[in-house]
Formats: sequence, C-alpha cells, structure tokens
Amino acid sequence: MADLKNKKLTEDTIQKENIFEEIEAVHDELNSTDDPKSSKPPGVFYKLKNSNFIAKTSQKTWPILLPFIIVMVFLIILPLIGIVVYSIIQPTNNSLVFKLSLENFVKLFSDSNIMIAMLLSIAYAFVAAFFCVLIGYPIAYIMAQLKNKMLAKNVWVLVTMPIWISMLMKVIGLQTVFYMLAPTALGTPIAIIVGMVYMFLPFCITPIYNSLESMDRSQLLAAKDLGASDSKAFFQFTLRQSIPGVLAGFTLVIIQAATSLIVVRYLGDGKINLISSIIESYFFKGSNFGYGAAISVVLAALIGLLMLVIKLITNKFEGGGSNKKWKNSLNQVISQ
Repeated sequence: MADLKNKKLTEDTIQKENIFEEIEAVHDELNSTDDPKSSKPPGVFYKLKNSNFIAKTSQKTWPILLPFIIVMVFLIILPLIGIVVYSIIQPTNNSLVFKLSLENFVKLFSDSNIMIAMLLSIAYAFVAAFFCVLIGYPIAYIMAQLKNKMLAKNVWVLVTMPIWISMLMKVIGLQTVFYMLAPTALGTPIAIIVGMVYMFLPFCITPIYNSLESMDRSQLLAAKDLGASDSKAFFQFTLRQSIPGVLAGFTLVIIQAATSLIVVRYLGDGKINLISSIIESYFFKGSNFGYGAAISVVLAALIGLLMLVIKLITNKFEGGGSNKKWKNSLNQVISQ
C-alpha cells in the first residue's frame, strides 16, 4: 500500500514538473525577442532609415517638450542651484563681496536640535508612508479587480479627487474635525501622522493601481491552474509584481511628508516643530538665508539617498531578473 502511495506521489510530481516545463517553454516563447534575421548586420539603408526616423521624431518632440524644459529650468533647477550657492557662501564686511565657506554646515551638524528635528521629519514621513501603503493597497487592489473598466475609472477619479482640492482647505477642514472630536489630539504625533496620511494617500494609491492594472495575469492563472490557493498565488505573484508600484507610492509620500509645512503648522498646534518649520523660520522670519539653505541642502541629500536606496530595491523586482523570479515563484507553487 505504501509503495502504491509513493508511486502515485512520484507520478504526480513528474506530471507537475512536465506541466511546469510546458508553461515555462510557452512563457519563454512569448517573451522571446530573438529573430534569426537580427543576427545579420544592418545595412546602410537600415542605418539611414533609422537615423531619419530619429531626426523626424526629435523634430516633432522638441516643440512639445520645450515648455516643460523651461518650467523645469526656471522653477526647479535654478532655484536648487541658488540654494546650494547660498549655503556655501558667506558675506564679508562689504555686502557685495562673498567668500566660500562651510561654516553653515559645521554649525548645522553641531546643532543637535536641528538634527533631531530632521530625523523626526523623516521618521514621521516613514510612518505616514507605511500607513498610506497599508490603506492604499487594498483600495488599489479592489479597483484593479473590477471587471467593468468604466466603473474602475470612475472609482479612480473619486480616489484622486482630493488632489484637486486646495491643501490649505483640506488641512483646515481636518483641523476643524479634530477640534470637534478630539481637541487634545492636536499638537501630538497622532494628529501629524493622520494629517499626512489624509493629505498624501491618493499619491500612494495611483502608482499601486497602475502596477496592478498592468501586471501579466497569465502567470496568476497558470499558478491557479496548477492548484495554488488564492492566498499563495497573491503573495507569490500579485504582491511580488506590484512591489515596484508600492515602492513608487511609498517614495512619493515620503518626499511630500518629510517636507510638508502646512500639516505641521495647522495640526502641530505650535507644539511640534519639524524641519520644514525650521527652514521657514530662517528663510522668511529671519535673515540667515545661508543657514536655511544649508539645512535645505542636507535634507534634500538625505531624501535623495533614501530615494536611491528605494530605487535599488525596486530594480530587484523588475528588469532583467523578472523572468527568473517568475520561474522560481512558479516552481515554489507547484512543489508545495
């Protein structure tokens, strides 16, 4: 009896392996871009045709991109360069003469209060981004599962509609709600985190929804055909393939939450001062522009480093290794 059972288990395992090999072959064939003709070196006509296509495309694209480039240069690049320059120059006795100096950065790193405020700002942003993903992922998943695409688009419009409303109006409205329901919560970390989640949740839902909507569902169907449960298929495929969207939403929330001024001002109730409030005090309420610029540069560097780390993590879930990840995941599903 035991031999018959072992024989049956062996036959089932061989059958599953054969099915896996067939699915893998079909998957490789569909994703294959190999063309026997591509091994031939391109001729002169092909090179000229390709160069003409690039030239025509660039001529059509430049007029469209020009307004965007102008906005980027004058509203983003030049102000950033100005902040960096302000942070490393010091006025001398003559106000028209400046000298290079790192005094602002030395003063910044020796000020424990500002460093603590900067770390707290990033910590608040991390917590808010975590809750945005925790709340936003189920919403995006339900939207992606809707079979009626028109209904899905309408739900997406409803979800992103708060972005169209003024941030000031939303924060004041939330402050009024706190005054009515929990006035003692104002000026606490809970109020700050709730405000950040309320303000930036739509920015997290959108990339997650796009990632779930564009995923290859044939892999999920193949796993279910092989006997994988819904939960196992979700964690092995759906969640794995949507991680780039999750990290994109996480990054968008962190960038905005770490530098949010309006949330801290209206929900902090003067009891919590994060790095955005400190930068505002040096730029607009004081006259030490150089020191405020140095704080801004360090904060931007920290956020940039954080974005680089998230980008490296994202690269592990997309790109050239995706095919290998798919095979490993499918192998795990059918081997259990």
